[in-house]
Amino acid sequence: MVHTHGEDDRQRAIWDGNRSVLLLLTTLFLLWFIFHMGIPLLNKSVAHGIHITVALIFALTCAWNMFHTPSHGKSYRKAHRVSGWCAMIAGAVTLLTGVTILVQFADVLPRANKIVFCITGTLQIILQLAGLYMIRILRKPSLHRKAMTVMFYTSLLMPAVNRFPDMIGWEHAGSVRDVKTKLQA
Repeated sequence: MVHTHGEDDRQRAIWDGNRSVLLLLTTLFLLWFIFHMGIPLLNKSVAHGIHITVALIFALTCAWNMFHTPSHGKSYRKAHRVSGWCAMIAGAVTLLTGVTILVQFADVLPRANKIVFCITGTLQIILQLAGLYMIRILRKPSLHRKAMTVMFYTSLLMPAVNRFPDMIGWEHAGSVRDVKTKLQA
């Protein structure tokens, strides 16, 4: 529901957000991915360290903004704007550090991973800019919500889905072990 002036401004309780099993499972899967796959890479390079840290901020702010929307009360409207801008900045930093990682490790990353990461980054920035355009220029919260929802369920999840075999220990070409072996050679 889009908030307009004159609507009820009662504040929802912090736990009374947009509850959805999909949002919960997606957020938990994303956090598992970041901590399971990302934290071990923090010291791989400066770009990795920044990328993983900012990706965590990006994921949490996006999940929060999907859980509590501006229609949930005045303080949530303010928090949504602040965390939304934090997510926009974090998304841009994540994209730039992701590109840096692709360049730094181009010789050891499998081609399929590079393709998925390039698609993910492109989709992410397009959806971020579309969401910003829809809310700031068009003033269409429903379109903004759709763009940000698609971004959350695609761009934020594609790297995790791409690395799922690694997360469950499946050895394959392009797996973390395969890449580590190539780096050590």
